[in-house]
Amino acid sequence: MLSCQGGKKQNVQPADTVKEDEFIASVLYTAPPYYVIGKDTIYNYATDPIFPVHTSDPENPLLSIDLKNYVQKKLADVHLGKGIVDVAFLIDKKGYVRQVIIEKSAEENGASPNVAARMDSIACKVIANLPRFTAPATRKGKPVNFLKRWTVRFE
Repeated sequence: MLSCQGGKKQNVQPADTVKEDEFIASVLYTAPPYYVIGKDTIYNYATDPIFPVHTSDPENPLLSIDLKNYVQKKLADVHLGKGIVDVAFLIDKKGYVRQVIIEKSAEENGASPNVAARMDSIACKVIANLPRFTAPATRKGKPVNFLKRWTVRFE
């Protein structure tokens, strides 16, 4: 995985744990319902839908359509060829996007190294600058931190 902060690779150890700064997280190969990092719990699943601020109809649970349109509009003027970047990001309890990481680089998805680096950087910036989600993920009616995965497609 690549960090979107400065384009540096994360310090990933080949063991079953990863140590970064002051926390240790177990690496799991199946998606657990949540992670605990420090004192924060980060959920993979939510019981209620989440909505970004640009959603035209907050009663419509189709977040992916709005997010797809938002990302595609931001990439409309980018002409680097075809490519795919898989990112993951945290939506915190207040609806802000935090900790964007690249799960699979455009280079791993077949783009040339020079173009892939630019695609990765642009994908990170677009996701990091998402507007605040007005209704963050909830579990049992309470806001929770939520891990969202997204595929950014360059056309």
